[in-house]
Amino acid sequence: MKLSIATLLGAALLAATLAVQGQTPPPGDSGKDQRRKEMREHMKAAHEACKDKPDRRACMREQMCAKAQDPAKCQERAKEGQQKHAQRMDERQKMHEACTGKRGEELSKCLHEQRRQHKPEGKK
Repeated sequence: MKLSIATLLGAALLAATLAVQGQTPPPGDSGKDQRRKEMREHMKAAHEACKDKPDRRACMREQMCAKAQDPAKCQERAKEGQQKHAQRMDERQKMHEACTGKRGEELSKCLHEQRRQHKPEGKK
């Protein structure tokens, strides 16, 4: 009889321990996970809304900024990013034009040298 009470007591303690462990949140930042889920949902909705639009980039910017906490600030940041992107593409085109006619390793070396020359000040 003593053996069965000890076994039952051990099983009860084990079950209680497992129940307590099951209630603790998983490791990691649940706030970040929640934000990531929300952003993913916003992106899916924006993709769906803009899939047939002729200017998808502008549509996506409008859709994403409409759901932002500060839509005006979001639009401003998006336009700044668009300008930086255009500037990088112009620089890239100039680099490739400077290396016209080169192929293989010679092209790689030329582009590397061009990157050094076009590197913005302050960056290493």
